[in-house]
Amino acid sequence: MAIDRGPWNALIDDDGSGLVGTVWNKDKIKTVILDPADLAYGPLPVAGTWTPTDQSGAGLTFTTAVGTYVKIGPLVTLSLHLIYPTNSNVAPAIVSLPFTASSQAGFYQSYGAVFLRTWTNAGTARINLYDGATGVAKSNQNLTGQNFVLHGTYFV
Repeated sequence: MAIDRGPWNALIDDDGSGLVGTVWNKDKIKTVILDPADLAYGPLPVAGTWTPTDQSGAGLTFTTAVGTYVKIGPLVTLSLHLIYPTNSNVAPAIVSLPFTASSQAGFYQSYGAVFLRTWTNAGTARINLYDGATGVAKSNQNLTGQNFVLHGTYFV
């Protein structure tokens, strides 16, 4: 729930005459009451969408590419749905993230005929896709026509 700043915005500083404005000095109340209250409440969640893109260098356009996320401070939780296009590219399969990861993270797969492992490296905004059984990098060609959904949480 967003913090209601309506009462704060309605305050008018006194012009010095003692006849105009409110008894509150907005500058003083902001640093004494509002800033500490905001810190205690914590960062507000930001929800959004992004379109996952191919990061392998092959220039693939996914048949379906839908991503949603919720970001609360440095924590991002996401879901993405991909359908790979028909292709013969043997580059390792890599997909974009909405934000750059500050640490390594893995995501879990909730749907798909192909069994995947995933890995995100710190300092990148990419998900590397691996074979779930062997741990060997999947190529774009390996994922031709594959439909899958990934979920996960990582830090930015």
